[in-house]
Amino acid sequence: MAGGGESKGAVLAALVCNVILTTIKFIAFAISGSGSMFSEAMHTLADAGNQALLFVGIKRSERAPDAMFSYGYGGERFLFALLSAVGIFVLGCGVTVYHGISSLLRPHPLHIGWLDFVVLGLGFFMDGFVLWKAVKAINQVRGKTPFFKFLRTTSDPTIAAVLLEDGVACLGVVIALLGITLSWLTRSHVFDALGRIFIGGLLGLVAVWLGYKNRSLILGRSIPKEAEEKLIAYLKEQPSVESVHAVQSRVVGADCFKLKADIDWNGRWFGEQLHGWATEQKGKLDSADGTKEFTREFGEHVAVAIGAEIDRIEKALRELVPELRYVDLENH
Repeated sequence: MAGGGESKGAVLAALVCNVILTTIKFIAFAISGSGSMFSEAMHTLADAGNQALLFVGIKRSERAPDAMFSYGYGGERFLFALLSAVGIFVLGCGVTVYHGISSLLRPHPLHIGWLDFVVLGLGFFMDGFVLWKAVKAINQVRGKTPFFKFLRTTSDPTIAAVLLEDGVACLGVVIALLGITLSWLTRSHVFDALGRIFIGGLLGLVAVWLGYKNRSLILGRSIPKEAEEKLIAYLKEQPSVESVHAVQSRVVGADCFKLKADIDWNGRWFGEQLHGWATEQKGKLDSADGTKEFTREFGEHVAVAIGAEIDRIEKALRELVPELRYVDLENH
């Protein structure tokens, strides 16, 4: 899973690059009047705003648990990522598509020049750099998980958002360049307008996918199936455990899992652990008071043994799946 440091670095790099690019692209649009350039400027502006939301979400999600939120604030990352997806849909998709359709219906004179091509080239370079950073961050943490499977299953939506936004940004630059070039060669506004509509459509698809992913995380998606099966298998292997019931799991934050299970403890196993101590206490059974004291001490030893076993198992489960922060083992 993507760690907080990797995702935060990728988001911050994307934010800085997109703030610079937004300024440059709006200047180029003001000079050329190109619709594709306007789409690119709006696209980059939406990306900058969304990445600012993602960064705020990461910072807020890192706050420690307190009395009001005992499981911490990890869900804030999902909330801000969802707001980012809405921003992509409204600003990136909605405004861009509207502007493209408006340009088709009411064309404006184009003033395409060398500046447009320079700005698009610069945009491709900077967006490509951010995309490379996002891919590098994912490769550092995904292990042997296939790349696209990692995107579907990761509990950190911020790194996926940066990857998809800047992937579309790089593709958008190519589309904008094609639209501007064809409009410049044919002196027709149609290609330029179609270019921005297509860019807006791509952003809409990204926004819908990110919205769906963050919805599932906010609702409390179960942890990855492989991780849950590994944890259950370990529980069932323990000689102190007779059976496991009512397993529930939840993603409570980026790289933060919770597992709850009802356990039927193996009383005979715990009895065997106390055999040596019980043998030493035989003398107490010769009287009623001694028997009463023996049963009290035996019950206390069993309770302590179960508590120690729970602590041992919880520690082992966390080592088995490092993302597991909260374990709730209840007596069935």
